[in-house]
Amino acid sequence: MIIDQQEIEALLAQADKLDEVEPRQPSAPPTPQRSEPVIVPSTPEVERLLKLKVPVIVELARRTMTISAVRRFSLGMIIEFDKSVDEPLRLLINNQPIGEGEAVKVGEHFGLRVTAMRDYSTRIRSMGAG
Repeated sequence: MIIDQQEIEALLAQADKLDEVEPRQPSAPPTPQRSEPVIVPSTPEVERLLKLKVPVIVELARRTMTISAVRRFSLGMIIEFDKSVDEPLRLLINNQPIGEGEAVKVGEHFGLRVTAMRDYSTRIRSMGAG
């Protein structure tokens, strides 16, 4: 499925209209919210956009290392991070933060219990970022 930039811009424009009701705070950290889902009018263009797949990432931690340190990586090596195990994990869409949560076990799989989300329009914008 090929989606052109014009269709992506149309969805982002709809998100801009939501800013009038729910102002955007781009530099604010995610805050817990319990809001009703926003219903977007169903048009063929929106339906096509809603079928797109985007990368959903749960970030455990980040660290910058020198190339020489990375070259020494080996099986069984432990890489230490400054992040505490009690700190929330970041939830990213297209490498853009949209929320946070805590790790949970779902059967034999890993999961994320979402504890905070950014506003709706910020989440929509993250899907258009590349």
